[in-house]
Amino acid sequence: MNEELKQTFRQPPKWLCHKLQCFAEYIKLYTDRNRDRFYLDIFAGSSFFPCKTDNCNIEGSEISALKSKFRKCIFIVNNPEEAALLGEATVEFKDRSRIITGNCINDNILRQAFDCIPRSKSSLVLVDPAGYTKLRWTTIKKLASHGTDWKGHKTDLLIFFPLEMAILRNLTRYDCESSIDRLYGNTDWRSIRQDRLENKIDHGQAGKELIELFKKRLKELGYRHVDDLQPAQFSNPPVYHIIRASDSAGHKTELDDIWNKPRFLPCELFSNNPEE
Repeated sequence: MNEELKQTFRQPPKWLCHKLQCFAEYIKLYTDRNRDRFYLDIFAGSSFFPCKTDNCNIEGSEISALKSKFRKCIFIVNNPEEAALLGEATVEFKDRSRIITGNCINDNILRQAFDCIPRSKSSLVLVDPAGYTKLRWTTIKKLASHGTDWKGHKTDLLIFFPLEMAILRNLTRYDCESSIDRLYGNTDWRSIRQDRLENKIDHGQAGKELIELFKKRLKELGYRHVDDLQPAQFSNPPVYHIIRASDSAGHKTELDDIWNKPRFLPCELFSNNPEE
């Protein structure tokens, strides 16, 4: 990747480096165990994050997905400039990738992505919005109802839920009411807000109930297994929460093991490589 392209990306915070490192490990394990699957990222963007440390570059989730064993990776990028940069950064994988420019809430954009995935094939969708206002329940519902694979399984969802990053910060703001309604697809979350306003629950309990409500909504879509995981605290509190929805069991332990095991980031003084 050329220097001009590298300079367009922002310096990542530590929690983001940790998330990307964990994601790369998880996605490799996922595809090792689940061959011939398709991958869809509905909030794709920057594929490269330069570190302030020399010769230390963090690969985005897009590159990690392409380096794994997915049959094909589809990326929806809202910003045309970022779409062009992603195309340049992933040119070596062009035979296994498709970049779609537009907003994932648009039916036509989402249909273009679905057209790349045969209905009989299994797929994983990464849902990693920059904030809760970017995500709507109608989009989640469309992903879940796209179709089932030959085993009768719906699309796997891996959701990085912006709980502390955005939702809890704006929970009691009435001007944010409509956007949170769109996130949950109903107004049930407002009872949690009311309990928080009346000090019946604290900040932490409000967060737990918001997660449980979103999981309940996913189960209502017919998912057999809906798990959640609060990531390791590389920020305090964690800025995102992991939710996985699938018709296949057995992935929560993998998420727990990967996100909560001791690890050092590449730019840190020590490494988790025993040979160093």
